[in-house]
Amino acid sequence: MTMIAELIEINNTLEKKVKNTKFFLLLILSFILFFPSLGNANTTSIIVEGNQRIETQTIVAISGLSTGVTHSDNDINKALLLLNKTKYFQSVNLSYENNKIIISVIENPTINSVSFEGNKILQDENLLKLISTNERQTYSAVKAEGDAEKIAKAYIAIGRLGAQIAPKIINQSNNRVDLIFEINEGDIIEIEKITFIGNRFFSEKRLRGIIATKQAGIFRRLMKSDTFIDERINYDMQLLRDFYINKGFIDFNVISSSTAMTREKDAILLNFTIEEGQQYSYGKISINSEDKKIDTQKLIKLNKIKNNSNYDPRKLKKLIEDIEIRLSKNGNTFIKVSPRLRIDTENLTVNIEIDLLESQKIFVERIEVEGNSTTLDEVIRFKFDFVEGDPFDIRKVQEATDRIRGLGFFSDVSVTTRSGSTDEKIIINVKVNEKATGSLGIGAGYNSSDGSVFTFNINERNFLGKGQTVDFDLSSSSSEKQISLGLEDPTFLDRNLHAGISFGTKTSTPYSVPLKTESRFFSPMMKFPLSNYTTLSVIYRYDNDQIKLSSASTVTSPLISADVGDKLKSGIILSYNLDKANSVVRPTSGYKFEAKQEINGLGGDVKHLKTALELNTYKTIFTDNIILTSNISTGLISGDDANFSDRFSLGGDELPGFRNFGIGPIDNTYSGSTANGDPLGGKMFSVVNLETSFPIGIPEEYGVFGGIFLSAGSVWGLDNITSGSNTID
Repeated sequence: MTMIAELIEINNTLEKKVKNTKFFLLLILSFILFFPSLGNANTTSIIVEGNQRIETQTIVAISGLSTGVTHSDNDINKALLLLNKTKYFQSVNLSYENNKIIISVIENPTINSVSFEGNKILQDENLLKLISTNERQTYSAVKAEGDAEKIAKAYIAIGRLGAQIAPKIINQSNNRVDLIFEINEGDIIEIEKITFIGNRFFSEKRLRGIIATKQAGIFRRLMKSDTFIDERINYDMQLLRDFYINKGFIDFNVISSSTAMTREKDAILLNFTIEEGQQYSYGKISINSEDKKIDTQKLIKLNKIKNNSNYDPRKLKKLIEDIEIRLSKNGNTFIKVSPRLRIDTENLTVNIEIDLLESQKIFVERIEVEGNSTTLDEVIRFKFDFVEGDPFDIRKVQEATDRIRGLGFFSDVSVTTRSGSTDEKIIINVKVNEKATGSLGIGAGYNSSDGSVFTFNINERNFLGKGQTVDFDLSSSSSEKQISLGLEDPTFLDRNLHAGISFGTKTSTPYSVPLKTESRFFSPMMKFPLSNYTTLSVIYRYDNDQIKLSSASTVTSPLISADVGDKLKSGIILSYNLDKANSVVRPTSGYKFEAKQEINGLGGDVKHLKTALELNTYKTIFTDNIILTSNISTGLISGDDANFSDRFSLGGDELPGFRNFGIGPIDNTYSGSTANGDPLGGKMFSVVNLETSFPIGIPEEYGVFGGIFLSAGSVWGLDNITSGSNTID
């Protein structure tokens, strides 16, 4: 019992101590809650130390601290973060002493100047545009390092992979620094050799001509395409894909591209690993439509693709465009032309099933144009052959985009679409970036036909933003002087009419003919399309010619001296042009045809008809490296015998290998004649020029090719063939 009583007494004692402890803790907590100022005393002042440029009040305001307020440790930490976030300071320190908060700062210096040292390839003004650091800004080491990286990337883009850029600072008074980017531009890293693995059908030489990157050659100092640029490699791979697919290799794939430095570490070896696959040909092509009103038999006649010819997606695209045009002309607007490719791997053929599917009826709500600060909206809108309210046709939008780019007024053209006010309407947005359209040209040169030549030209292709052309030409050579002014409007009267007018003066003194002709001319013209490939030009030409002997003592053929005097010529020229060539710059297939009819006698002294025909054809053989070009021209003058200046002549550019007026009838019976006689020209001519262009071992990027040409031609026919007592043969 005694032990039990002792245990009970001990337990009671412990309970009393616990109660007393709880009471004591509760008392302390209440004391803190009701008298918090004793835990963190009120801040009586805030002291800022170390600041030179930044005002004390500004620093206090940024910190968010205030006098007369109790601040916790969390408030102090928050103030420290806010001050560091400004990037104004190299270091910030906050301390708390005797109810005072002391903010100690070391300010970042101010940039006094920014300069570059060691740069020769990239100029200072170009580098300043790259960096974000400027004078009078607060210096930031992180920002300077970022700018150095931007400069390094600019050098890498021009092939200088070893360029090194180091930002340095020079301390100045009043906590200012000069920031200098020390640049070691390094050497250009060239492509020493380009190789291919996996090519069986085409040689490495042929494939090197396809890609944009070139290997270094003998003209490496003049060429930039042999410089290694990493971003260009992806473009090269796309060029290879396009080339092979257009040749029928539909499974072609670029497995990888790799680079390696040469042993001397001064150039790069570039290799493409490719998988050509098999070459496919066109198989059967059919057209299917559920609409009984569409005559698929007539549409299939549009197919010009030869069976078993190499598969070329460009030919299929052309066929689809022709079908869409025919459907549109027949009133079948909302029809989608959808081709399906059926690949026969056993026979290596591609069968095409073209489905004509009914599409959703969508109409153009409006056409919006932006970015044209100079060019009028109407000039751009005119390139669309539809207006608001017409059915939407994506093909016509693409064609309009090409026509807008073809204006040459814009550095970039983007055409996008978005939904209109309803599901059946669409808005077309045209965004352009304008570029300079005016030019000033001064030139001098020498050629064997005209001797020394001087030219001066002022040209504006977008006059007053209306798309009109104003051209002023001044030229002078040993045999010819001319000054002319021309005006052209491609959208005359807001229609698809190309109108123009030109006038000027011309003085001509050919070497081979003892005549001097001073002419004043005036010529309005109008050209309009007849179809997608044909145009017709109507030109009126008025000439007032004063023909003189080049020297008063000159003795020449009566057939030439008979033309001496004042002549007025008034006539109309009709020109029909058909262009089915695949390129304007360097055609490799197709043909061009021109028929020109000149009708003189609408007043004036000259009355005759002058007809000329010209046909140019283009074709490639073997691996598309060899281009065959042919030119056939012929002409006829009917009616009265034309003046010497109007008659046909050959030589010079018209017939390579012969001097000007070197082909045709001549009169050499007079002592005053030239060594070869006086050329007379003729009323008829025919000429054939055959030319072959081929590579001669020089890398294709230099644009140097070999050529062989064969030319034959003749000029004949005169009404008057009597020269004094002699007869001209």
